[in-house]
Amino acid sequence: MGLPIILLFVFLGKAVSLEGSEEGIEQYIGIWDMSVLTKQGEVWSVAASQIFFSIGLTFGILTAYGSHCKRDEPAVLNTCVVAFSNSLFSFIAGFAVFAALGHLAYLEGTEVTKLPYAGFGLVFGTWPVVFNNLPGGIHWVRLILFNLFLLGIGKGEREKERIDRLP
Repeated sequence: MGLPIILLFVFLGKAVSLEGSEEGIEQYIGIWDMSVLTKQGEVWSVAASQIFFSIGLTFGILTAYGSHCKRDEPAVLNTCVVAFSNSLFSFIAGFAVFAALGHLAYLEGTEVTKLPYAGFGLVFGTWPVVFNNLPGGIHWVRLILFNLFLLGIGKGEREKERIDRLP
């Protein structure tokens, strides 16, 4: 599944080159308030559930992955590498999404915090709108949909693998 990773970096490069992207990136990483971690305990729960969801731990995918490893493989190290890689790519994707949000706020003449996007709308609402406004925009949107298709096929293959490994 290397192509979705390459496409992520293509979208990231394009998004950060757009006008206004700096404001979106500042909203993503520039405002650093560590007190949220101590005052709002639900932040930890939401973060942990996001990691479980994106790794697929609760769906048995890591178990299927582990079944392909040799018996003497360092399981803890492999698990840490998978979890770190997952978090790293989520972090990188956040830059691409928030850079696009910054550009969208620039186009609408508003602040990033005033945009009506949250949850799934961050990707599905911003990227198609932003990239469709670019020269050759429909091709960018097709590339986004192709990327989502590839990710869906990969997810389906992992689920098939998990089911095949059941006793």
